[in-house]
Amino acid sequence: DRTQSTAFMKKGDREKRVRSGTTTSVNMASANPLYYAAVPKPQLVTLDAKTAKESHIDTVMEIDSRFLDGIGSGCYPGYLGNDFKLFGKPALLYRKFTHDLLDQIAKNAKQAPKRASVLNGRDGAGKSAELLKAASVAASSGHIVIYAHSAVTWVNSSRPYAPQSGTNMFTQPELATELLRSVSLVSGNALARVPLGKEIALGKKKSLDATKTLTDLVNVGLQTPSLAHIVLENLLEVASTQTKVPVLLAIDEVNSLWCNTLYRDQSDNILPANRLRLINTMLPFFEGKQTLAKGWVLGASSYSDLRFMPKDLNKRLNPPAMIPLANAELSKDLVAFPPTELPFDVIPMGTISAIETWALMHFYHRTKVIASPITKAIAGKRWLAASGNPRRIFAGVTSYF
Repeated sequence: DRTQSTAFMKKGDREKRVRSGTTTSVNMASANPLYYAAVPKPQLVTLDAKTAKESHIDTVMEIDSRFLDGIGSGCYPGYLGNDFKLFGKPALLYRKFTHDLLDQIAKNAKQAPKRASVLNGRDGAGKSAELLKAASVAASSGHIVIYAHSAVTWVNSSRPYAPQSGTNMFTQPELATELLRSVSLVSGNALARVPLGKEIALGKKKSLDATKTLTDLVNVGLQTPSLAHIVLENLLEVASTQTKVPVLLAIDEVNSLWCNTLYRDQSDNILPANRLRLINTMLPFFEGKQTLAKGWVLGASSYSDLRFMPKDLNKRLNPPAMIPLANAELSKDLVAFPPTELPFDVIPMGTISAIETWALMHFYHRTKVIASPITKAIAGKRWLAASGNPRRIFAGVTSYF
């Protein structure tokens, strides 16, 4: 809200500042009308399976509201929630990288690759934005989309957990239920197309016969949260082996699957992530132990909180540059080089181009984030100053906020 703020303190004219409780009331008669104007909401093309075209590259497009409603109000990855509020609507740049990523999703819809893929790049490179766009378009094209916008919330002790009797595992039924609800809302039609194909037992007294669909299975988890974990596990088992509908399993902050969590067991020992049942369900897909028949397993790394980026994984994702060794015999010794083997494929994300920067800044001007008209020369200077990093470009033009 640009008219009220708990932190707003205008320098100079004190008549514009009247404290009222915990907020600041502004005398609009003497306020700058440009600063307090409503956020413009420019008309944008909605990004979906039909509009994801090459002709829209370098165009800012609106994210499908049906998908955003499905994943939950405000469930945006990283900083995107604040960005969307500033823009007045959820909008992202449709890049050449985006177009190529969506092309790969379409190809994998016919036959899934044997290994998962992970988007990796510097903090602020746009990994979360690309994963969000990919999940939204996949949902609009009829995929079963299992999308988690923040795996860090699975491990940072912000959500309830409980020991699972008879095992050393811990359950998070609330998180599992939320994930099922998201799948149901985002992919309801796709779930209804897939029969279970076999009887599924869900506890001692609950089972579903082979004629039921994935919709019926998910509904059990939503109605009975205590069964959410077993429902999610069976959902992934059936969805991964069937060939009627492609599947996109997309997890942001995927590095959290291998970290030490902030949870503790009954003996006050730190819990590794693989002792959380929810994460243990996802791990096989990113470690190559379980694959999809049709679709793609796609993740995005995050460096915003290094507590949840294991050091070993960080080294493997970002190995140091290999310098040729003068000793030919020593250069043959593989032990002299850090291991880089990973159970998944890495899709590197570099910087954005100067043209993409101009498209972004032109959109910022349309939404009044930037008041001055944007020229390609101005955009080029900003691109150079930020080394082509989208987050740094955005931070540079909003540093006065």
